[in-house]
Amino acid sequence: MADDAIAALNAASAEDLPDLKARFALGWAYLALRKARPYAALGQLQSAFADRAINVALQSAWTHEKLPGTPEGVFILGLGKLGGHDLNFSSDIDLITYFDPDHLPVSKAKGQAYVLDRVMKRMTRILMPPNDPDFVYRVDWRLRPEASVSGLTMSTQRAADFYFFRALPWHRLALLKARVVGGDRDTGNQFLAELSPFLWRQNLDFRTIDELAALKSRINLEHPRLKREREQREPILDQPFGFNVKLGTGGIREIEFITNAQQLIWGGKHYSLRTTNTLDALDALASEGHLERAEAEALMQSYRDHRQLENALQMMRNGHEHVLPDTDAAWAKLTELMGEDQHSLMDRTTSHRRQVHHRFTAMFEIEDASDTPSESTIFSEASQPIIDDWTSGFRRQGVRATQRGRLEPLGAALTRRVSQAENPDLAVQRIDGFLNKLSRSEQYLSLLATNPALLDALIDPLLYSPHMSVLLEQSPHIIDTFLDPSPPSARFVLAETDYETRLERLRRFVNEGLFQTYHGFLNGQLDWRGLANGLTSMAERAIETALTIARDDLGEPDLPIAVLGLGKLGQRLMLPQSDLDLVFLFEDGVDRDLATKAVRRLRTIITTPLREGIAYELDMRLRPSGRSGPPAVTVSAFERHHLETARSWEHIALVPARVVAGTPELSEQVEAVLSDTLTRPRDQEQLISDAHYMWGKIADERIRDVPPDRFDTKLRRGGLMMADFWDAVAVLTGEERLIDAREAWTELIYWERLLGLTGAPIESVPERYAARFPDALPELQSALQSRVISAVADYPTPAFGETMVPIRWLT
Repeated sequence: MADDAIAALNAASAEDLPDLKARFALGWAYLALRKARPYAALGQLQSAFADRAINVALQSAWTHEKLPGTPEGVFILGLGKLGGHDLNFSSDIDLITYFDPDHLPVSKAKGQAYVLDRVMKRMTRILMPPNDPDFVYRVDWRLRPEASVSGLTMSTQRAADFYFFRALPWHRLALLKARVVGGDRDTGNQFLAELSPFLWRQNLDFRTIDELAALKSRINLEHPRLKREREQREPILDQPFGFNVKLGTGGIREIEFITNAQQLIWGGKHYSLRTTNTLDALDALASEGHLERAEAEALMQSYRDHRQLENALQMMRNGHEHVLPDTDAAWAKLTELMGEDQHSLMDRTTSHRRQVHHRFTAMFEIEDASDTPSESTIFSEASQPIIDDWTSGFRRQGVRATQRGRLEPLGAALTRRVSQAENPDLAVQRIDGFLNKLSRSEQYLSLLATNPALLDALIDPLLYSPHMSVLLEQSPHIIDTFLDPSPPSARFVLAETDYETRLERLRRFVNEGLFQTYHGFLNGQLDWRGLANGLTSMAERAIETALTIARDDLGEPDLPIAVLGLGKLGQRLMLPQSDLDLVFLFEDGVDRDLATKAVRRLRTIITTPLREGIAYELDMRLRPSGRSGPPAVTVSAFERHHLETARSWEHIALVPARVVAGTPELSEQVEAVLSDTLTRPRDQEQLISDAHYMWGKIADERIRDVPPDRFDTKLRRGGLMMADFWDAVAVLTGEERLIDAREAWTELIYWERLLGLTGAPIESVPERYAARFPDALPELQSALQSRVISAVADYPTPAFGETMVPIRWLT
């Protein structure tokens, strides 16, 4: 019967709606009480009837106003349970209407908003005739912007201005379930897409929790239907007499708030959370790792049981009811209607309430932090005022007076943490300097207060790693990633189609990935090889993502290209602050201008400074003919150059080369060229002579004498640069390689760069990390240096002629 009523709406008039609704309600109630369909399907069924009924009423009102055709340029948004495909037996329908002035078939001179206001009022009367018990739906327009002073319709531009500049937290919460239920769907969906930045924030905004908690507190304190609960000694009694299933403690609204808060926090990054349905959202939260699966299933079951209880209550009383009976006799009637045992249902309802409320309070209450250290004398006179400000709620960071109290525990935890630093005053100054640079300090501090464990992710980099501190200053939101169980994904970059947005997101993707990888190394979760793999993988994913952006922007999705990585990228040993040494190769038949344009676009995508810096520095000087050569090189030209005209130094540079991104078929072709180039017979004596000559030039310009008790891993005599160069020579000559020495230097340079130790004495290693350094570090550096120098000395030293060999590619 319910399905038949929905089908009949296709040919129905406005006058048919009350009768069809009655038939639908009877059929739907039968399905619900008999449990003939799953709960989710019942909600879909109710919402499908409502959608069609709204469109019938809208078309009737549109025709009545003598407007042409079907509603064009105007759309109706359904919110709440209608938007979530989750209507119950006696739900109101929450609606908002907007219109695009340029698509509306009404002259602006006639007053578009005025005409549409008449349409909406007539549509409302069709669905909810005044003083008529046979209404189709109760219509609620109060969730629209400025409801007390505006009409029923508003232009999309005016609505967007309101949401982006004047909306309150509850407006964002209301839009979370918005979907187009009537009118011009294309225009409506485009409008919702344009509101995406308002609704789905890229940075984790934990003020959402505070705002929803405040909203729920206000409901608890002021809503007249919760008066009885407010008068109870405990909010949850053993028996659910008088429990408001919708608004009460442990009820439907608390489940929705738990779900909505998580959606608003994480939905900016995880598109699967952008659903209007509560059960789907809970399932997605579990799949993304933001709720334990068992916890999500428990909340889903509580939600289903509460809603089924609510439906039965409304069927029994034939009205918009949410308060459960307060007598055994009334409960007996309710449970008989549901086919349930009374005591079992009451026990289950109370159990659900307690589980839900426990999860609700865990999310919406901030954990208490330890007291401020009693040894306040450990801080200097310059630092003490900063400490006092932290422990009184961060007034200097612009926190509102009403919010300072809740941030005092954070100030205490932060003070305790810096008091344990090797140099407490320096720690205070660095952290205070970072907080002062934040543009939205209150939001950031709220994030830290809600998640005190993030302090470790923030403080150690600020105290010990200059490079990570720079990343934090560029992208303060980086610490969001420590709350997200999933690794940074390039899908986040490509989920938007706007070119500039993609560039911004690419930098965010890289910065977050680098920071997480560095943090894993400093915390001991990764060894140096794991760090190398992580940094190399991040660079490769960034290049592949940049290729996709370039292809899309040029409208050439199948552009055949292979990206050759050299240097540290080719070795799979990317370092902190490493450049990308790249050569871009194309198929022979590709248009030269298009290839050149693609490389320039790639360079822009990767290196243009934006708000969060650049993705990577890019070095393309290792292509044939260096700076003077074309940026785009065909595979045949690359092969011809290396087989016929390239010098020894170019082949030495080519030893670590490998394809890191691009078209599979072309990549295989390039790898074959590389193999053929590096394995072909060559004049060994000439190669060694050239290598000595080149290294002499490099040593004169860059290599320096460094004492064994200081850090300078790369540029010292016998250091990493020398080991890399002569190890590559050994690959071509078949001599003994320097792999062990090269790897030992590589491990040291990771520490050196992450902790900012280049040129510093060995005793400056922070105590926090000293145990992970070799005990006899000066002796190790001397031994490695001697090992490399000795290996190089084993090569016969040639008598140099007059031939000058360029070396800029290797320096």
